[in-house]
Amino acid sequence: MIKDQFLYFAQYPSKEGIRAILVNGSSDFPGYNDLAESLDKLPNVSRLPEIANYVYGQSFDELKQRIDKLVGSFLFVDYGEVDMLGDGRNSYQCTQRLAVTVAYKMPNRADAAEYMLASDATLHLLAQLHAWLLADADAGNIDWLSRGQLDKAKIIPFVATELSSAGWTLMLSCIAPDTLDTHSLTKSFARRL
Repeated sequence: MIKDQFLYFAQYPSKEGIRAILVNGSSDFPGYNDLAESLDKLPNVSRLPEIANYVYGQSFDELKQRIDKLVGSFLFVDYGEVDMLGDGRNSYQCTQRLAVTVAYKMPNRADAAEYMLASDATLHLLAQLHAWLLADADAGNIDWLSRGQLDKAKIIPFVATELSSAGWTLMLSCIAPDTLDTHSLTKSFARRL
């Protein structure tokens, strides 16, 4: 699920910004080289080429470390906890929190007008990203996000002075049936008993 989301959002920033996330280039870590190959297979033209960089992770330290090295705009996808709720049919409904941010890394001497312009530009980019999500959900291209949740999305300001960044965040609850396949795993383990 996390890898699927990573690859989905990798369609948005410029191709160079996506590839830069693989700092090591190659690795013996299972799946790393396959992931690099999957990124190389993405379309040459990104959905929002105005977004120069891609940051994907869970921790503020990862974000800060990556943003310290960036110049310009970035897409940051922060995936959070997963809640599981039995659906009464021996299966689960999974709800995952997701924060999708489009922001600019601001120069050290940026003034209030530059921050306002960055805020305006990133809000428009985030609105386009949200529209793409809606179109993909309507077309059945994303199974980890129910269409109804996109209508309940919330957009909040992303102002991080410690990151010298300004932009906007789309807050989502990704609800899908048993995306972790817990029901099937439970049945297979029960057969072993």
